[in-house]
Amino acid sequence: MDERTAKFLKSLFARFYSSKGPEEPDDIGHREFAFMTFGEKMVIRHRSFSSYDELVKFMAQLGPSDAFYSSAYFERPDAPDMRSKGWLGADLIFDIDADHLPTSCKNEHDLWACGNCGRSGTGEAPEKCPRCGSGDVRALKWICDKCIAAARDELVKLVEVLRDELGVREDEMRPSFSGHRGFHLQVVSKAFLRLGQDERREIVDYLLAIGIEPELLGLGPGARLDMGEPGWRGRLARGLYSLLLRADEAELRALGLRKKAISTLMASRDLILDCLEHGKPLFLPKGLGRASLKKLLLACAQEAAVRVDPVVTCDTHRLIRMAGSLHGKTGLLKVGFPLDELEEFDPFRAALAFERGSAKVRLSSDFPRVPALRLGDELYGPFEPGEVVELPLQAAVFLMCKGVASLC
Repeated sequence: MDERTAKFLKSLFARFYSSKGPEEPDDIGHREFAFMTFGEKMVIRHRSFSSYDELVKFMAQLGPSDAFYSSAYFERPDAPDMRSKGWLGADLIFDIDADHLPTSCKNEHDLWACGNCGRSGTGEAPEKCPRCGSGDVRALKWICDKCIAAARDELVKLVEVLRDELGVREDEMRPSFSGHRGFHLQVVSKAFLRLGQDERREIVDYLLAIGIEPELLGLGPGARLDMGEPGWRGRLARGLYSLLLRADEAELRALGLRKKAISTLMASRDLILDCLEHGKPLFLPKGLGRASLKKLLLACAQEAAVRVDPVVTCDTHRLIRMAGSLHGKTGLLKVGFPLDELEEFDPFRAALAFERGSAKVRLSSDFPRVPALRLGDELYGPFEPGEVVELPLQAAVFLMCKGVASLC
């Protein structure tokens, strides 16, 4: 990011915070705060504030690109090292990022380009250019409605598991759009406050189906699979029913089933579905053995798993983005919303911060194009390399924060 663009964004973010501060964190006096800045990308750590007004004043003066506070509560949050802070406990944090989900839209809007020879492509960037072998490969990861829909689906699953299987009350869950590619869920509950890394890892393993063994759950041939049962037994039963309803031979081959097992399964599909529908002992015809059933159930486990970032949840000192703050890579807000609005929530409307004004920007020449972007009801782009265009401020800020445009 060039100096002029960085100064403009810093001033813009500072004015935003002078008129509208972030949401006030719980127990502000026991949180550590951290900030990142535009341009020099300086990181400011180990800050504490005795009041919300003091925090807002600091942010209005600094104009940070990103603002964070600790998931943990400390006796001395401004101590310069973790050992001397005096850990008191930490909220349980979940992070769902569309970048970690297998969405097909990545091949449509994610781009890469070699800075040496100019070779470019879509999708996941290679470590080295396939043409010249250079390691100077630049990647552009975009975001669209499909990305958000995939992340939202994972958040729905997470809420259901936490509520129905782990006993978390809905009033203890605080979902939010991260301001970039996904969602956060913060669990504020005394029941989880003192959990250490090992206990939090157990929760993550449960969500991700790490180490799951269907037979240890009693899900072998002849077992009664109740689709209404809570926990992984019920989820695997429902998953198996859904898989058998839709699966064709190609999908079953991709799961590693042998040709004979596939033909037997297809011929006996209705009988197996009937067992699942009515809770009868699971019938496996000759030619479809334990190994094939295990492959089917493990595939169902992977589909039912909740794809959270394990590092974020396990870290008892994690810095999390401040609710109501601006994201330095998009200019969008991290914004919370009620659980009952989860499925209708549209971040490209609710997270807009700069809805007035305009700015003229020059698009980068690093990539063969810059993908289209929806904000509110408007679609902007796609843009050509080097194109100069005047845009509403919210779109111009997004492009500048993404590093694909500079202020004219």
